[in-house]
Amino acid sequence: MKIEISELHGGVQYPLDFQVYSKDLVDENQELNGQISDEGLHVTGHLSLLNRHEVMADLQITGTMIFECARCLQPTPYQCNYTYRESSEINPSAKDFDVIPCVEECLYINEPFRVLCKPDCKGLCPGCGVNLNFEECRCNDSDHSDDDNGIDPRMEALKKLL
Repeated sequence: MKIEISELHGGVQYPLDFQVYSKDLVDENQELNGQISDEGLHVTGHLSLLNRHEVMADLQITGTMIFECARCLQPTPYQCNYTYRESSEINPSAKDFDVIPCVEECLYINEPFRVLCKPDCKGLCPGCGVNLNFEECRCNDSDHSDDDNGIDPRMEALKKLL
C-alpha cells in the first residue's frame, strides 16, 4: 500500500485501514516462517510526517497466521495482535511511501519462536515418521531401544570416542 508523500502533512496523522494478504508481501529474504490466512490481516493506524526525511508509522495488525506445529508440522492457526511504532527514512525525491515493508517488519519481529497445534502434541515418530497424534507408531520396539543396534550408521565413528 503506497501513500503519496504529498498526502502527508507535518504533524497531521494520515489514517490507515486496509487488509494485507500473502500476495502483498515481498519477503525477499524469506524471513517469515508463517503464512497469512486466506482472510488476510487487518492493518489500522496512521502515518505522520516527522520531517522531510522521516515518516512515523503507528500500526495495529490483527488476524490469523498459519505456522507449522514445532512437533508434528501440522498447519496451525495463530492469532496475531501486534503493534508497531517506528520511524522510517524517506528519500526527499520520493513521491510515495510504501507501508508494506513496515507490515513485514512488524510480522517478522513479532513472529512466535515456536507454535504448537496443542500443548500436549506428541509430534512425529523419529523412526517411522507417523504423526503420533493420529496414528500408532509402526516401528518395532527394538527400533527405539537404547542398545548399540539403534545407532545411526553415520554416527558410528563417534562411538569410538566413548
